[in-house]
Amino acid sequence: MTTPAPRHIPARPPDGGATAGPQAARLGGPLAVLFWCCCGITALPLAGLFTLIAEFGVAGAKSALFDSFAGPGLPQQVLRLGLLPQVFLFAWAATLVVLTVAKARIALTLLPWMLATVVAASAYGQFAIRDAISPDGADLGAFAALMPGLLAQAAGAAAFFGYFREGRRPQAYYVRG
Repeated sequence: MTTPAPRHIPARPPDGGATAGPQAARLGGPLAVLFWCCCGITALPLAGLFTLIAEFGVAGAKSALFDSFAGPGLPQQVLRLGLLPQVFLFAWAATLVVLTVAKARIALTLLPWMLATVVAASAYGQFAIRDAISPDGADLGAFAALMPGLLAQAAGAAAFFGYFREGRRPQAYYVRG
């Protein structure tokens, strides 16, 4: 009985050599994680809307949505302020999904600024809600309570800016237009 010949694994230079281009152009790594998270962010509100329509019909869903948001009361105001950053987040996520599928080069510039808008809308919404529910309005205590979360969001947006500006994978992936 003869022993099989050992398998030969072709050598590849440490820097990736000639294969670095096609591998970097794939949707993978953190870019893939961002893409699939944005698919979920986009799908969840749509699924909720379609569920509402399936349960109540178009007229019933429309009435339920408008009745929830209408009115000068505190619950309606807090709901509107709380949904503001979510609308911006949905727009950012849907744009990321579309531009990633299209491999559009504008994504490198547009998406970080859209995420900064989400952070700004989130900060506005959080302070406005705190102002609406506090009898004396937003004060230094509200600022101290909200700043850790807002700073974490800003740090995430800054990391996203850096990744899209300097990251090898986004620079190689978004090639069209």
